[in-house]
Amino acid sequence: MTENVAVLWDIENVTPKSSDSLLIQGMWDYAESLGRVVTSYAYADWSKPGFRSLGPTLSGLHFNMLHIPYQKTRKNKNGSDMQLVTDAMELLRYHEHITTFVLITGDSDFRSLLLSLRKSGKKIHIICDIKTAAQDLLILADSFADYRELMPDDDDSDDTESDDKESAKKDFPKEYWFERLAESAAILQKDKKSSNMGSAKINMKMLNRDFNEKKIGTRGYKRWSDFVSAAVRAGYVTLQDDDNQTLILPGKGYVQEVSSLQTALRTLVTTLEAQDGGKEPHFHSYSIISNELRDKGVVMKTLGFSQFKKFISSAEARGLVETKMENLRSYVKLQK
Repeated sequence: MTENVAVLWDIENVTPKSSDSLLIQGMWDYAESLGRVVTSYAYADWSKPGFRSLGPTLSGLHFNMLHIPYQKTRKNKNGSDMQLVTDAMELLRYHEHITTFVLITGDSDFRSLLLSLRKSGKKIHIICDIKTAAQDLLILADSFADYRELMPDDDDSDDTESDDKESAKKDFPKEYWFERLAESAAILQKDKKSSNMGSAKINMKMLNRDFNEKKIGTRGYKRWSDFVSAAVRAGYVTLQDDDNQTLILPGKGYVQEVSSLQTALRTLVTTLEAQDGGKEPHFHSYSIISNELRDKGVVMKTLGFSQFKKFISSAEARGLVETKMENLRSYVKLQK
């Protein structure tokens, strides 16, 4: 049975830096991959030049473009947020045939909306700017994706290495993912953030964009808790009860610097330093850095990434690099 999909885009929260129509098309194609898009809304102050340039493309895709004038005196939730929630609740109440909602936002103010959608049995997929998205929002979604990952481009040269991406993910050793879980817990601990079951899961997926516990090994793990329990039994992490919640902590034997991923990340850093030539960090194209890393023996699919840009996203989530996109070309530089 084909899913009926509604798309609601908070443009002020997720705004591609380029107005090229292919950027929007990438997100639209993602929504269509989930089912049949039956309605779509975009919310912004269309008088702003940066938003106005998106208009023709959105109109061509039959978006309902709702104009929400910006008001400096507005407090709490802005007008776009309130209108988006109103429209979503109307769709929920009067259009029961809609089974899937795609929200293009990372704003934590939509938590209540997501809770209502979940309570009604709707599927929720979020497209966001993963660098700024609220984790307490992402944890309520069935899936989330960084909008950059959905944009078609011609500089992701690692696609040729992973024709069978699903197979690569299924065959990856479970011990590798246990190690990534320990690293995720260690980073949360270092940043003095909660490492409860929900937060650790979201952080794990932000750091490792192709991670899916259901596709590990030959059978996978039916639930996130099953995966965590297996990692505990293997000694990679430990569990600790704290204030009515269970925290995931790195195991006593965890050593961050010895893994293949850490070696690849260090290689990325040294490669960017060499490209900078001892000067201030500046942006380099993905294609150049991808070729450099391949020449040094860094292969994405052996690290658990189906695409080079997902590896870079992982490095950015760790605070190592900064990225940008211009005219459908992706660039990366060292984080200052």
